[in-house]
Amino acid sequence: MIQATHKGVEIEMELHQLPHGNWKCDYTLIKHPGRIQTLHHGDKEFPTMDLARDYALQEARDAIDQAQANDSTKSR
Repeated sequence: MIQATHKGVEIEMELHQLPHGNWKCDYTLIKHPGRIQTLHHGDKEFPTMDLARDYALQEARDAIDQAQANDSTKSR
């Protein structure tokens, strides 16, 4: 389990090596307070663990940015 944070949201990543050797990475976004969790299953395969992790981390950051942008337009 790998953890990171972005704009106050926890990101937990779990890497999986597939039978043919490629890697996928699932991530969970955890918002506080209340530890509201959103799970995202990795949909892309990568030849290395590092590429899978880096892609999932960027995808998670983009999802957080998008959610916060949507929240700010709703509050207007």
